[in-house]
Amino acid sequence: MPKQTKIVPAILVKNKVGFQKQFDKIKKHFKYIQVDIMDGVFVKEKNDIRPDVIKNIIRGYKLEVHLMVDGPSKYAIRWSGLSNVKKIIWHYEANTDHDRILALNKLLKNKKIQTGLAINPNTSLAKIKKLIPQFNTIQIMGIKPGAQGRKFQPKVLKNISALRHHFPDINIAVDGGVNDKNISAIKKAGANIIAIGSYLQKSKDIKKTLENIKN
Repeated sequence: MPKQTKIVPAILVKNKVGFQKQFDKIKKHFKYIQVDIMDGVFVKEKNDIRPDVIKNIIRGYKLEVHLMVDGPSKYAIRWSGLSNVKKIIWHYEANTDHDRILALNKLLKNKKIQTGLAINPNTSLAKIKKLIPQFNTIQIMGIKPGAQGRKFQPKVLKNISALRHHFPDINIAVDGGVNDKNISAIKKAGANIIAIGSYLQKSKDIKKTLENIKN
């Protein structure tokens, strides 16, 4: 049976003021959001979003944290201390050592936090094949990570389809460049979690936009 599609609003901003603004726009429509963290190393962009910065803003909401950072362990441990955090996603490219990846995965699962491994558009699925069964979610990036508003790269649809074929029960998330023009192809390829950032933030009527996406 096909998995039901889940839309997750992604907040990617530089600071608390920006976070509050984007959060205010989507908070009526969601109870689960993705928070994007950038370090200026793994991606050239950097932001100042920490648990202590947003914990009062997001009371009553569930979070997944997408770490676009070098050395993800220290960030993951920091965010795992926030009770709202239900899932932490980090990039395979940030540290390709399988033992380290699995160690962080085990640490977070012991804290009852779901885990996700993200791969960039140019990364082959073959590189993470042995890791995939250990994760709750595999996140396929539709763009080069680091900024909202970049154009979705259709070539990743093949990765989504291959992943769904070989791992029919895993959660497949897609993040980056999703809009009403490509979401149908993304879902058809096999994704069941869709992270959407700028397309929602640019919307003048989020309720209507969500209806268009779902239909």
